[in-house]
Amino acid sequence: MLSTMVRFRSRADAELAEISPEGALAGRTVSLLLVGSATALIAVSWNELWHRCGAAESRCVERAAGAGILMIFSLLVLAGGIGIWRQVRRRPVDPDGSSRYVQALGLLFALGIALVAARIPAFTCARGRFDDVLQLCMHPPTTSAPASWLLVKRAILVVGLVGGVAIAVKPRGVKLWIPATVAAWIAGAGWSMAHAWVLSSD
Repeated sequence: MLSTMVRFRSRADAELAEISPEGALAGRTVSLLLVGSATALIAVSWNELWHRCGAAESRCVERAAGAGILMIFSLLVLAGGIGIWRQVRRRPVDPDGSSRYVQALGLLFALGIALVAARIPAFTCARGRFDDVLQLCMHPPTTSAPASWLLVKRAILVVGLVGGVAIAVKPRGVKLWIPATVAAWIAGAGWSMAHAWVLSSD
């Protein structure tokens, strides 16, 4: 009983601990990005979740199940974003306070860039289709070598990692980091959600 009371007291103290202006700004930004992303995910998966499937075992059922998992994940993200906003609002702002949320901002930047890299194909074909086994572009009766985007994908990932670390260790530059993170997150998460929406519309 005593240990439970101590845990609750420690949690309450952490919520009321001072937060720096940079940390508060980063926290609010992270909160808005999470809430906005979760709302968009719910909108993307809504129709698929309630779509009636004719057969018990079909691609339609698989997509509905995937939409259900995505909906649960979205609700958890939404709750997390709202929780961050409430916690930041309750904490007093002090120049010497915590800037921990700037690290979360750096993490979102890196994840956004990683999502951009994930949407870029490893290989593309000027004509025909790419064969994963043969690593060639197939356009019978001939084949051709594909254009490789692996170097570009790796370079983008490095930019995301370096940028995320730079944001995390330089909280004073939060006013510059926020637009960069918002742009990276909208580009990565937005591109992924737009792709999911197109697939659900097929």
